[in-house]
Parts: sequence; C-alpha cells; structure tokens
Amino acid sequence: MKNKQHYLFIVIFFLLSAYTVAEDFKVIHQLTGFSETNCYLIYDIKSKEAAIIDPGLYPDTLIHFIKDNNLTLKYIFLTHGHTDHVYGVPEIRKEFPKVKVCMSKVDYENMFTQFQWFKDTYGQWLIDRERKNPEHKAYMDFDPHLIGIPDIFIENNQSFELGSLEIKAMNTPGHSPGEICYYTKNILFSGDVLMYRTVGGVTTQGGSKGELIKSVRQLYKMFPDSTIVYPGHGEVTDIGSEKNENENITLDKENMQ
Repeated sequence: MKNKQHYLFIVIFFLLSAYTVAEDFKVIHQLTGFSETNCYLIYDIKSKEAAIIDPGLYPDTLIHFIKDNNLTLKYIFLTHGHTDHVYGVPEIRKEFPKVKVCMSKVDYENMFTQFQWFKDTYGQWLIDRERKNPEHKAYMDFDPHLIGIPDIFIENNQSFELGSLEIKAMNTPGHSPGEICYYTKNILFSGDVLMYRTVGGVTTQGGSKGELIKSVRQLYKMFPDSTIVYPGHGEVTDIGSEKNENENITLDKENMQ
C-alpha cells in the first residue's frame, strides 16, 4: 500500500500551487483509480463552502483536505454515471451525511444497466479478464445502489451557490446521454466530454458521436478562449487551444472513428 501521508503531502503541495485559480475560490485535485480519473474539490474561500466533482476510487486526499481545512461540503457534482467517476460517492456520503448528490436522471438510471450492457456488448470473457485485477474487480463489482438516490436531478442551466460563488450546469451529451459540465467564472469542469487534445469515447452505453461533436463545439462557442478546462482525465487545458488543436474535434473539423 502506498504511504498515504507522503502521497497526501505531495498532492496537496503540488495542487495548492498549480490549481489555485482565483483569490476568492480554489480548486484542488486528486487523481483516483487505475483509470486515473480526475476528482476535484472547489471551495469558496470566505464561506468555506465546497463541492466535489466526480469522486473516483478512494478520494481520501480530498476528504482529509476538507476536514483539515474545516470546509462545509455542500454538493457532490457528478458529470456522468460511469463507475470511475462515482465510486467514491458512498464513502463521501458516510463522512459528510448532509452533502447533496447531484447528477442527471438518465445517467443515474443507466448505472443500473451499464454492466449488463457491457457484458452484452463485449462478452463475459472481458469481464472475467478484468476481474483478475483487484482494482479493476472493484469497479466491475461496484453496486450503484450504494450511492443512494441523488438529492438533485440536474436540469440544464441549473445553478448552485458556494458562498458567493455561483456554479452552473449544462447538458453536454455524447460520451454518455446525461453528461453534464459545470462552470463558474473562468473555469470549466468538462468531465469526459473535452480533454487535453482529445475527447471522450462514444463506445459506451448511450454514447453518440453526433451528440459529442455538438457538445464539444457548444463549449468552444460558449466560453472564452482563456477558459481553463479541468477534464475528467488527463491534464488541464483551455478552450482556445482545444478549439484549434484538439486531435478529434476542433471548431470546424472532426476526426472521430
């Protein structure tokens, strides 16, 4: 097992310098699980009200950070219902019983059929292979009932407050039918829609190439080039560079298989 205290120190030292984006709020990051899902904590500095975005496998670093800094965790924002983005929800709900879980209704419902879809699409042999790896097995055997019923089924353009900070949600289907991006001021949490020089896959339950292209270009047109993009996987990027240099979808070209 990794030395958690050493890991916690390294992650927080790096991210407090690299992910502080404004004087009135901060974004902290933890990499989670074998699929290296980005889990984020955003909080209003004055009120200390906070939200977690996409808690993946064992989000212990962020849980410790919330407690050590006396933050009030108000929301868990889920960009979509894939297991690598929701695995940590039960643990966080146990630690912070008052937190409200927020996600789209369609992705919540799809969580209960996605593994059957996976089996039907790719075969039992692949599931058996994945279960041989203990960490992969944890994902494959995850019971979505452990999440409980979300407190809020998010609607397009719905807004939330963390102190004086307003966070808005927008529907961005394609990688999943109920994918949601969250944004505030000059930052965008893009989930698996838009990532550094790439986009999310569409070989998932309810995935749609056409919808993904529309969603990505909606982001390009809606947000200024300087908008910082915090993706579900990979490194931080920005709207301006992605609309011109993304290898799959730019503002006027697409290269999707």
